[in-house]
Amino acid sequence: MVKRDLYRNILIGLIIVAVLTILRLFVLEPIRIHNNNMAPILPKKTQVFAIKRTRLDNLDLVAYRHNGKKYVGRVIGTPGQSVIAMDNIVYVDQKILKEPYIKKNQTTYLKTHDENFTTDFRQDKLGKDSYWILNDARDVLDDSREFGAIPQKDILGELKFKYAPISDFGFVENDEAKIENGFENK
Repeated sequence: MVKRDLYRNILIGLIIVAVLTILRLFVLEPIRIHNNNMAPILPKKTQVFAIKRTRLDNLDLVAYRHNGKKYVGRVIGTPGQSVIAMDNIVYVDQKILKEPYIKKNQTTYLKTHDENFTTDFRQDKLGKDSYWILNDARDVLDDSREFGAIPQKDILGELKFKYAPISDFGFVENDEAKIENGFENK
């Protein structure tokens, strides 16, 4: 009886380990936010799960790798789109991108600086499997403005679920800007 219970518990433990390993390898990528580049949506020390192999749309929050280092950002341009920034306004395919998620950071920055919050750039028609990704804290250039277009193979996944700190536990709220720009049904 005791021996049978021991074997059963070991088998259950092995099944749990196998399921968690499969989830980690093929479905989830745990990401820890080390800076405030995506604040206030994802402040420093937030831990999130990135869902691997999802179809990415404009304004999705993603984790990606560049030169062996992990970064997080917001997809501004998808394959085939052109992205331009002039005078703190971002255009996607010649349409103004409404960016309510940067208002707080932009207001704070412009109180103490004379230059643009979003540095000017131009990216004509993104190539196949290439994405233009920007931080919400636009004064930090660790994004496509410095790295160029990010290949899809370097994108680790879409940031979907916050698991730490426990007070922030839940889904990443990112629908407001998508709806405002008409990207919610794509």
